[in-house]
Amino acid sequence: MGTIVGVRLTDGVALAADKRATGGSTVRSESVEKLFAFDGAEAGAVAADETGAIQTFGRKLDTEVRQRGTEQGSLIRIDPLSRLASELAADTGVEAVVAARDGEGVARMRAIDSAGAELDEKVVAQGTGAQFALGQLDGMDRDESIDGAADALGSIFERIAERDTETGEDCTVWTLPDG
Repeated sequence: MGTIVGVRLTDGVALAADKRATGGSTVRSESVEKLFAFDGAEAGAVAADETGAIQTFGRKLDTEVRQRGTEQGSLIRIDPLSRLASELAADTGVEAVVAARDGEGVARMRAIDSAGAELDEKVVAQGTGAQFALGQLDGMDRDESIDGAADALGSIFERIAERDTETGEDCTVWTLPDG
């Protein structure tokens, strides 16, 4: 399953996901994409579960966001993105964190569980390393800008990987600054 996180910083939101896929106690891959960007990188999502479910979730969410953009001609905001992701998470069984701007241009994120429930949080961790990740995220300086998020989250994932065999050290980080 691996680990996904989302954190609200002073000037935006950062999402991160490890790249490891496991099957039982065997590492199957260290290059699985669990992070997806939409609408010209104006919205993003990370997902945790089995690789097939993650890819299905990402592909379907991308299709829905594109279709909505074509029909409405505007960038997707956090509320409709969260609703779409909630429905897809319930269908695929993934845990996810999504991010987009609200109507005022402020970057927001929502945690979505595998049943489709949505939570508006400032710090989120899901997946097999979630408990350890939350402890690490609590120690993170969230007053820093999103410019330092990749390094900070990279260090956090290295520490998570030491404790959780299903989480890889390498992670992908995506940021969305306030607009």
